[in-house]
Amino acid sequence: MPEYLSGVGTGRGGMRVTTVALHDSRVLSAIPHIVARLRDASSNVDIDVIAKQVHTAPHYFRKIFRDTTGESVQRYVRRYRLELAAYRLVFTSWPVHEVAARCGYSAHAPFTRAVREAFGSTPAELRRREPSAPWPTSGPGCSGLVEVDSGSRVVAFLRHFGSHASLAGRWRQMRDWLEVHGYEPDAQQPVEITHDDPELYQDASIRFDVGTVVPLAFVPSDGIGLQVVPAQRRLQITHTGPVQLIPYTFMHLAVSAVMLGLYDGDRPPMPYLVEYERIPWCRPEVRTLAWVSLPLGPAPAAPARA
Repeated sequence: MPEYLSGVGTGRGGMRVTTVALHDSRVLSAIPHIVARLRDASSNVDIDVIAKQVHTAPHYFRKIFRDTTGESVQRYVRRYRLELAAYRLVFTSWPVHEVAARCGYSAHAPFTRAVREAFGSTPAELRRREPSAPWPTSGPGCSGLVEVDSGSRVVAFLRHFGSHASLAGRWRQMRDWLEVHGYEPDAQQPVEITHDDPELYQDASIRFDVGTVVPLAFVPSDGIGLQVVPAQRRLQITHTGPVQLIPYTFMHLAVSAVMLGLYDGDRPPMPYLVEYERIPWCRPEVRTLAWVSLPLGPAPAAPARA
């Protein structure tokens, strides 16, 4: 594994580690600017502009982006646009040529070739929900696809209506509430519950609940609500990377549920959960580790005792 991915450094005084961390921070700081252009196929990713926004020379930004991610900015954007394309093929009725155009492809052949390269199946096969090759268990920024039986949990939460990017302020509010009430924020189990289709997340306000798992006897106050996440069978995947790209991890997960024959609805399964290693958004330039999951049905009943 490369040093910049494993976290192992070389050189005197940790200089190599410091340099790699700085590069990683600058690349991650550029992600919000890239995400803002992902869904608009007509908007080219202007590397000169993005490099200026993160205070880096364009030629140097290209280098550190490739060193950190393993690919060029254009390739990076194309992979996420293809995740969005697969999601639209499965969960919308848009004509295939419109899906292709909205992902930056002006002709059918290169779009088909790109989709097959990414997913092993053609756009028509994805639209029919009949993949011709084993479905990939990983996507950009996510891996470890697995079915899990999740127990019932009580979540203390703050409700939020807005875009995914606007969640930062609500998470800071949740963190402040925990500190004021004597809870150590980094000792909690943060949970984000998204109730609406993330296809809308840049273009409309959708409902999020941000909070933390609490004991059954927890008493809420100061605008904090309580809800129960029921015991469920869930499909889960691990997200490692910028918090701004979690909606795309969900898109990969939702399409996976269909292609693996675990879900057959016309709309994506909701609500979906994001369970974070620690409260997100406080340091957006740092990679986020989270487990994204969606409901498949009630958890299997426990076997009866003899």
